[in-house]
Amino acid sequence: MSYQVIFKQYKESTWVKEERWKPEERTGEQVKDFCEFPVRICFRLSSREDMESVLLEAEMLEKFQEPVSLALEYKKENWKKTEYVFMPGAVYDGNRMQSIKIPYPPYHAGMTDGKWDSVITDIPHLDKEKSVSRIQFRSGDMATPAMGYYDREKDGGEFILAKHEINGRYTGFTIEEIENAAAFRIQVPAVREEEKYYFGELPDGSGFYPTCDYPSDDKGMILRQGKKICFEVRKYWIASQTIPEYLKKCNVLREDMEEGTEFCSIPFSAAYAAVKAKYAKYNFAEEGYYRVGTETEVPPAYWQAGWVGGGMNTCSFLREDHGIAREQSLSTLKFIVEHLQQESGWYVPMYAKGKRYGDNFQDDGSNISLTRKNGDMVYFLLKQAMELKSQKEMLPGLEASIRLQADAFVRFFRKNGQLGQFVDTDRDTLLQGGTACAAIAPAALALAYEYFGEETYLTTAEALGELYDREFLQKGVLNGGPGEICQAPDSESAFAFLESCVQLYETTGKEIWLSRAKEAFELAITWVVSYDFHFPEESTAAGLGAHTRGTVFANAQNKHSAPGICTLSGNSMLKLYRFTGDTRYLTWMSRISHVLSQFVSLENRPVYTLAGKNLPSGYFNERVQTCDWEGKETIGEFLYGSNWPEVTMLLTYTEIPGIYVDLEKELIWCSDHVKAEFWENEEDEFCLKITNPSDYDAKVTLLVDESRNQKLGHLYFHRMEQIEIRAGEEIIKKGKKQ
Repeated sequence: MSYQVIFKQYKESTWVKEERWKPEERTGEQVKDFCEFPVRICFRLSSREDMESVLLEAEMLEKFQEPVSLALEYKKENWKKTEYVFMPGAVYDGNRMQSIKIPYPPYHAGMTDGKWDSVITDIPHLDKEKSVSRIQFRSGDMATPAMGYYDREKDGGEFILAKHEINGRYTGFTIEEIENAAAFRIQVPAVREEEKYYFGELPDGSGFYPTCDYPSDDKGMILRQGKKICFEVRKYWIASQTIPEYLKKCNVLREDMEEGTEFCSIPFSAAYAAVKAKYAKYNFAEEGYYRVGTETEVPPAYWQAGWVGGGMNTCSFLREDHGIAREQSLSTLKFIVEHLQQESGWYVPMYAKGKRYGDNFQDDGSNISLTRKNGDMVYFLLKQAMELKSQKEMLPGLEASIRLQADAFVRFFRKNGQLGQFVDTDRDTLLQGGTACAAIAPAALALAYEYFGEETYLTTAEALGELYDREFLQKGVLNGGPGEICQAPDSESAFAFLESCVQLYETTGKEIWLSRAKEAFELAITWVVSYDFHFPEESTAAGLGAHTRGTVFANAQNKHSAPGICTLSGNSMLKLYRFTGDTRYLTWMSRISHVLSQFVSLENRPVYTLAGKNLPSGYFNERVQTCDWEGKETIGEFLYGSNWPEVTMLLTYTEIPGIYVDLEKELIWCSDHVKAEFWENEEDEFCLKITNPSDYDAKVTLLVDESRNQKLGHLYFHRMEQIEIRAGEEIIKKGKKQ
């Protein structure tokens, strides 16, 4: 790779003049006075082991009042377009799929010449065939301000890092393919030239679309005489024999230049209580089930199986509640069993006001279903059946209902060799294959084997796990989990497959599933924001003091981060820690769960929205806007509406220990918004000092592990002690060692 310094002058987002300089390929300092601009460039290259660092500085020597930018470009020759191109939370294998313009919400299914037409909408991607293509991002478009590639033929690749904001402006990241070369460009400030990615109503009146050819509104910056731009770029060579190994090493490096900060905000219990009250007030339908949303005129806000909460939003209430929430949850499960399952076993994907809807977004009463939804249903209904059974209570028909859907998965897999993405549940036919949409299904079937003892469930679960590992995880792309992104890469499938690998290991004890769980973890957390984004000072998020480290980008189409995983607590990472003793798993679990509760709207701390009104108490909005995909005015702002992070918050409270103690390793880990430390321990007794620095009284869950050899399973909520601690209080908690 060679370096090149590029200085450009702009008129709006169009460059009108540029000058390039290719420094000598040697370490040390080099200085160049440009001819076309009154600017002096200082280029300092240093290196150590497998890392090179460039410190680039531009100083204006004379008065110059035109907007400009400074960029450092790395150019790789002999580019083959077979390289795995990676931009965390945004681009996986270059997003090299067929891209077509489809209005939102998009639906695509079909085959050509015997192959599935896996497509993406018009989102940033490198072209599969054209010799020239380009991706232009601002730093907030990604989970980490970074980019790189893995060369399958050379067993290694590059990873390039820079800070997300320099000189008060967001940094630009561009990957451009030209013939047999690829340029990786870091730019200050970010200027996406001519066009940018946008999602919304198009100005020509053609409709609501995701599009890459929306006019860019980026601008350069004006540098007065004597002013400077100065930034550092680090480039790492990563030797690795597989893509999962490459991603693991990238994850270790992600925080080399920027980290998040520790904070305490809203305890889990305060957010949980607000969501629980909101569910009782707004989500329980007259027909006797919990809705997934609160809007009254939109069918998807009534019932959706799995995905955004259907059949999942009841799970925590059955564990924790003994009153109205429990009664409403049992009523919801009863409604599912009696009204929302087809004779074939498949659960109805959408339902509203007595009418069933398919997942093709057409009001045609079709039986087109997203397979992930039914995988979610089996997995979470089994968790609830186990909970009810442990309480010596069982809902009539629930076990038979679960078995019916599990049988449908086995039958469908035997017939089609995969579960695909969209299926016709009347005919058991595959409408769209070639995705990891149902990556949660191996977990569901493995758990069904544990519950029912039916061997075919486990053999199918393992066969599916092998398929998802071979065709997706090892290739570094899991895709198709959300129902409205066509076949784009997404985090939901990655975290679902992590859940499946962990469940398969917990069920079988086979080391291969632990190995795959570790690899799935590395892919999944690339979607998790690794630093605290600097929001515009006047934004709502800035006013809330919102932190972004631990928020999760959902997919490559909907370019916002979000509070939590859709829709899992992330307790698979707790189990991974217990299997391995590696605290990286606790670190990322804690980050994801800890950041979640700060985005809830509360009576005394409401979240203001772009609609000009506050979210009601207990509402979560799914957007954590670090980029301008919906317009620059939306950065740091929230939409009005009730969204799936509410379900994630419910699951987090009952599945993520607020305080986790590993007595064997003498380790304490706080995910909730409290502090804890060991205090005057004795031989047969442990003692904790717990502090609540937040402004809210808290009920904190405590899980104490004497030995990690004990299987955790799904019923450990009742093993966790709930400790009440007032705002600002410090208490001492003692316990007996076993």
